[in-house]
Amino acid sequence: MRITCDRCGYEGEGEEFRHIGNVSCCGPLIFRECPSCQNPVICDRQDIRADVEETAKETSRQVELALACGDTARARELLKDLSFLNQCLNLDSVNDYIRERKREIRRLERAASQ
Repeated sequence: MRITCDRCGYEGEGEEFRHIGNVSCCGPLIFRECPSCQNPVICDRQDIRADVEETAKETSRQVELALACGDTARARELLKDLSFLNQCLNLDSVNDYIRERKREIRRLERAASQ
């Protein structure tokens, strides 16, 4: 997700803008800090979650492609990325997917070593 600072106009990826707090105790808006001018920028949690979900879907597609090509090292790296993304999403289905793919990687590696 791209974020633009209202004060200085700096535009960057969401990860560049450090989380500094919530606008209210239980609302959907959060403050992030502009890396250029340190101005608080308001962001919507739902937009951030939607972006993380889309990234997770794309990462899982890349895992499938890596496994189809037999590239277990690449698949392992992608599963690490997916696990990190799931810290935000906290979905059991993603945890199950990661566990299944790790088993598949071990099977492929055992078959390749024999």
